[in-house]
Amino acid sequence: MADSDSRLLWTSPAVVSAERAREMSRHSVRSVMDALSAHICVLDERGLIVKVNRAWREFAAANGGQAALCSEGNNYLSACSSDNGDSTQAGGAEFTAKLAEVLAGRLDGFQLEYPCHSPEQTRWFLARVSRVADADPPRIVVAHDSVTELKLVQETLRRQEAELRDLAASIPGALFRLHVLPGGALRFVYFSPGIERLFGLSPAQACGDGRSLFRRLSKDARGVCRRSLRAATTSGKPWECEMKVCTDVGDTGDSGDPDDFIWLQAKAMVKAGAASAAPGAAPGAALWTGMLTDITARKRAEAALMASEESFRLFFETMPQGIVYHALSGRVTAANPAACALLRLSHEQLLGKSPVDPGWHAIHEDGSDFPAAQHPAMEALRTGQPVRQVVMGLCLAEGSLVWLQVNATPLFKQGALSAVYTSFADITELIRTRQELHRQASTDHLTGAANRRHFMERLQAEYGRIQRRPELCSCVVTLDHFKLINDRFGHAAGDAVLRHVTLLMRLGTRPLDVVGRIGGEEFALLLPDSSRDDAQALAERLRLRIEQNPAQYRQGLIPVTVSIGISAIVSSDGNAEAALMRSDQAMYGIKENGRNGVSLA
Repeated sequence: MADSDSRLLWTSPAVVSAERAREMSRHSVRSVMDALSAHICVLDERGLIVKVNRAWREFAAANGGQAALCSEGNNYLSACSSDNGDSTQAGGAEFTAKLAEVLAGRLDGFQLEYPCHSPEQTRWFLARVSRVADADPPRIVVAHDSVTELKLVQETLRRQEAELRDLAASIPGALFRLHVLPGGALRFVYFSPGIERLFGLSPAQACGDGRSLFRRLSKDARGVCRRSLRAATTSGKPWECEMKVCTDVGDTGDSGDPDDFIWLQAKAMVKAGAASAAPGAAPGAALWTGMLTDITARKRAEAALMASEESFRLFFETMPQGIVYHALSGRVTAANPAACALLRLSHEQLLGKSPVDPGWHAIHEDGSDFPAAQHPAMEALRTGQPVRQVVMGLCLAEGSLVWLQVNATPLFKQGALSAVYTSFADITELIRTRQELHRQASTDHLTGAANRRHFMERLQAEYGRIQRRPELCSCVVTLDHFKLINDRFGHAAGDAVLRHVTLLMRLGTRPLDVVGRIGGEEFALLLPDSSRDDAQALAERLRLRIEQNPAQYRQGLIPVTVSIGISAIVSSDGNAEAALMRSDQAMYGIKENGRNGVSLA
């Protein structure tokens, strides 16, 4: 008994050393496990918890103290199955199903990402389960690593990439990246989805066959594109190029139909050597990043504008009417060839001139001065209203007179007057014809003096003027006594005498005085702005001149004398003919008293 007891109480030193070594090994393993940041749990083949590390315990404590998942000897699979009843633990069912496969020996291990929901935020974990086959007894290691930050970064990158893809797909054009190799070869490595709208090719097709893109360019555009890109690559400056692209795959882009092609603008920046870092890129390749933009609408608008400008220029230069543009100062800024020809000035001489320049002299149809301020262009500039069909006579530098019909139209930009467009036509022949017709209608055909109708019109106008301004004074003079000449020398001689007397009266009167033949042998003079004394002095001079200058007829002289009556036009007269009747009465008084005299009514 004593020997037996002594054997029980005595332990071999070798046994003690082995046990101590195993304890030290377990302590060392636990220390290593506790030092790891991953949440680690070791299971046996039955799924019982053998060990958990400190990170596992702390995580369990921080998430409701899940004791069942921390206590050694508990069934981990059962604890997981009961915990998976919480719907917040997404992926739990999949995890427990795969863990069961590992415990059954049908699966060596697996990895699974899963979210762990909490009131604060959703956290993500990566579970790694593996069978340690060479352990004795076999063990299953379950490790959970937090990948929340990684998932947040990945989600941010995914969202940014989605936004960039959406942005690239939404821009009105196509983004691209292009490698330019040292030998000049081109290789597209990226196109945004917009390339399909421009070329009818997907981004992959366009990158895979860059030549198909260049084949769609017009022949001229291919050379321009390559030369400009080569020059930009050499200089390092931004690349910009406009190119014509055929919309028909089978065409070359050189048809004349504008509907068969579009215009694109390429703009890109270079980053020298950046392409070399890309997989498969040649050393020294330049990386171009840029955008293709559809500028068809702009190019067609420019072409339409150019055609319109050309049509306007042709219209402007070939119009038979003169066309002049005036700035706000009135000075000429543009003139067509017809304007230069009508005004007898070169284009250089006409530019910069203004209607108010002292070199211009214009008149109305009646011969009165046309003030420069009343020029249609100046009127339009002053009022902002169009001025139509103004007739003016322009005295040119060489002394000739040209008659113009002028129209002036104000031009506005954004509601403000900016210029005046003036057009004018040469109506010289029309005015001369009109003046000739008027002369014929108002002139005595024999003497050239005013006929009775025209004289009475002028008398009526002067009478109206006196009515408006009674302080003015005008006179009427009547002359007679040619009947005896007709009886003695015949009507031909009488006609010669009438013309002779008319000439003497014109030579003895002012330009504004009116000489009229109002009867067969009776003349009248209208003397505007003349007093009775002025009229009487003029009448006496005329009487004396006619008496001293006989008319020459054939080979002889015919003496002539006249009887002259004078009357002032006064505002109290009942009509214009009253003064004429008084001068007639005065003239008849002279006839009764021996003729060849002057009498003031």
